[in-house]
Amino acid sequence: MAAIFVIAALLGSSQQASANSVHLVATINGSGRAIMDAASPLKGTTTYFIHARLYSDGTAIGRFDCVDLAGSTFEGDFFGPITSWKMVNGEITLSGPGQLRALNGDLVPGIGTTVFPYTVTIQRFGGKEIGHWTLDVPFFGGVVCSELLTSGRLVMATAGRREELD
Repeated sequence: MAAIFVIAALLGSSQQASANSVHLVATINGSGRAIMDAASPLKGTTTYFIHARLYSDGTAIGRFDCVDLAGSTFEGDFFGPITSWKMVNGEITLSGPGQLRALNGDLVPGIGTTVFPYTVTIQRFGGKEIGHWTLDVPFFGGVVCSELLTSGRLVMATAGRREELD
């Protein structure tokens, strides 16, 4: 039931805004660890950080950081600003330009200075074994990570309410 309220609030807020009255619709926060699930082409353990302020005109201000830890299929850190958002089929998608760096912090030779458009789609808000998100980087062939939280939380706050949807 909470999910329906939040979706209705987001859709209603974005439809009521005029071009001159852009306003904050929601804030998303999350950090912790996740494991790449069976749907993920890559495998391993991830630490993640997501913070985004979502506005009624589809813009967003925030940051995304996903570190595939040592022992993962592809060890490294994909990170970048979050600049826009949308809701499709009840799932929130965050977008922006990202970069890739090695675990030692160096940009990956040959591609590290390249900026890659990316999207993070949040399928479920919540904590351990509930929260779920995917990372799609078209340059790397589409969805590269499908992540299920193993610690931490992924939450959204709208109109003064905190919704975890779990």
